[in-house]
Amino acid sequence: MRYFTFIFVTALSLYSSFSIAGASLTGQTGIISMPDGRIGNDGDLRLGLSYSSPYAVMWGSISLLPRLELSGRYTQINGVSGFEDNDDFGDYKDKAFDAKLILLKETSYLPNVAIGKQDFLGTELFSAEYLAISKRFSNIDLTLGYGSKRIDGLFAGLRYIPSRYKNFSLVAEYDAYDYLNDPRADESKAGYRNNGMAYGLEYRFGWIRSQLAYQDGQLLANLYLSIPLMKREFIPKIEEPAPYGLKKRSVPFNLDVSKPKGSESLILNKSVFTPLGSGNEINDSDPFGFHQELLKALEQQGFKNIHLAVDKGQIEISLTHTRISLMGRAIGRAARTVLLLAPSELETIKIIYTVNDLALLTYTLNNMVVLDGYLTGKKTWQELESTIDIEYSQPGDLNKFLNQKQMDFDRKGSNDFDINTKLGDEGHIVSLKAENRLLSKLSFIPLNVRFFFNDPSGVFHYDLFSTAKYSQHFWPGWFLNAAARLTIVEDVSDVTQPSSSLLPHVRSDIATYQREGDPLRLERLFVNKYFQMRKRVYNRISAGYYDEMFAGLGAQSLYLPEKGDWAVDLSIDWVKQRKPGTSFAFRKYKTATVIGSFHYRIPRYGVTMTSRIGKFLAKDEGVRFELKRRFRSGVEAGVWYTRTNGNDITSPGTPENPYFDKGIFLSVPLGSMLTEDTQARSDMSLSAWSRDVGQMVESPGDLYRLLERPLMLDSAEHDYLTDFER
Repeated sequence: MRYFTFIFVTALSLYSSFSIAGASLTGQTGIISMPDGRIGNDGDLRLGLSYSSPYAVMWGSISLLPRLELSGRYTQINGVSGFEDNDDFGDYKDKAFDAKLILLKETSYLPNVAIGKQDFLGTELFSAEYLAISKRFSNIDLTLGYGSKRIDGLFAGLRYIPSRYKNFSLVAEYDAYDYLNDPRADESKAGYRNNGMAYGLEYRFGWIRSQLAYQDGQLLANLYLSIPLMKREFIPKIEEPAPYGLKKRSVPFNLDVSKPKGSESLILNKSVFTPLGSGNEINDSDPFGFHQELLKALEQQGFKNIHLAVDKGQIEISLTHTRISLMGRAIGRAARTVLLLAPSELETIKIIYTVNDLALLTYTLNNMVVLDGYLTGKKTWQELESTIDIEYSQPGDLNKFLNQKQMDFDRKGSNDFDINTKLGDEGHIVSLKAENRLLSKLSFIPLNVRFFFNDPSGVFHYDLFSTAKYSQHFWPGWFLNAAARLTIVEDVSDVTQPSSSLLPHVRSDIATYQREGDPLRLERLFVNKYFQMRKRVYNRISAGYYDEMFAGLGAQSLYLPEKGDWAVDLSIDWVKQRKPGTSFAFRKYKTATVIGSFHYRIPRYGVTMTSRIGKFLAKDEGVRFELKRRFRSGVEAGVWYTRTNGNDITSPGTPENPYFDKGIFLSVPLGSMLTEDTQARSDMSLSAWSRDVGQMVESPGDLYRLLERPLMLDSAEHDYLTDFER
């Protein structure tokens, strides 16, 4: 991508979301070692490394809500063996999760007050609870707190930011950690550390933060990135194609749609803009002679699965766009294209936006004179908006295109692929991609990577592989999906310790699948059928090989209300476990999973809460809770926790206190970091990878995930016309 590296570095160095708050050595907002009464700016994501002998820590934290901070850390205790009989694992490692809640926000007279808990999940070897109070006086921020368990009693600290050198801070604190009672403190020498006063210097440059401190003869260090997820985007869209009819972009394109609609309308030069009714003539054989010209113009802009119907003064179109992220922007571009090519007899444009042949919304533009005036700068956004009707599509809205669709699947050239090699595209170093006009896709990614942490056989395992994916849209609503992988190099198969889980091994035998599988093997091969039976009810039927471990037959239905911020869906899957080492054979294990889900959004904060109840993959029954926050950048971060009757006693679980599935996840829209708009995302999660309790089927086409962003998130964060003028 042109200029990508330069722009990214520039954005990183120049943009700084200034905050008096800094990160402590554990990743929680704090001073040096101690927490304070603050959290970072809403949506700040921090990723860092710290060292305080004998502890080396890899950590991350996020201000998930305006008053809530969550953090996690992976601590290596130097000099302490992880397993006495296993040198491969190395030094002892510990996972911990922390939380802090702001009880009172600072005012002119009142301080910030926070309560927090460190290491509240997992082994709880470094558990602590505290209350902290912070108050700012000009350039100085003072903290006083009291803790229990590892934080033993009173602690205090200050941070001073010089007026002339705001990139620097001076910090000091009274450390109240009880190092003597840290786990295996004699072996690690932590027991020889004294708490007490510590002093440090901090430096900020853009997103980069650093701290160097001194305490009782020890040097302490902390280095991290602070990424402002509430910023709409980080990279200017210098490679975004210009709208149809615009020879040269008059303003730099960006996706910062936080300002009121129309406040910075894109005004086209009339000499560039083809006037309404510019010479396209009506004839008896084709009432609108521009039919083929319009199809070609839309396809050149990336629109797919396009179908047209003409009735006197109305044009009706069904289409989708696989790259543009906002539905309103795609509709705006399509409407502009129709208007530019239309004869003067045109009275109404009706556009049905589809996803996988599901009709989502129908846009009806009722006044061509107002639309033309808006695009040429003569009409306001308010005048245009009053002439547009938007409603959920009816199941029969696509029936008028049925015969045309059937012809399209037989049309010569409809399955031709335009193959392109991409460098740095959508997060991949190199990729080979192709897509035809009817949504069939082909891709080859030479290099993918997965990481696995904290197995007794070794703290770190990797899996490097190539993938080839193919999706064939072979009939209205029907999609064939296939994926194969070629292992390049991996060491997951070196995990020889068998799973000790007493549950059916639905996920914990992943090393066996790696070890016994051929380097080149089939991962997925299934068919999806998408359809609607009534308005706002979307359905899917799937059959085939879902993932590397399971194959089956499944169905899902999703219901959305006419108004409201909730949705419900039901998924049922009959699955059988695939046999390692072969592409098509099976193990004896089979089961049926039934999961009912309720999703509820709080648009003000971009929060979605999901509860799933039913029968899981290992035949355990229970409930899974999910909490997700979507920030202005489009980044989604969240956590999940599952409580079932599976009674997993795999360590650290015990019969008295069984293990329950839990984890954190992050989904990043790549469009915020690329030079053109895209719907592509990068999804990551951190969870126990050798567990069987609370596991779900890997859905071959989850409807809520497919439709959440276009139907629920766009309407909540913007509306269905946001960025229409682009």
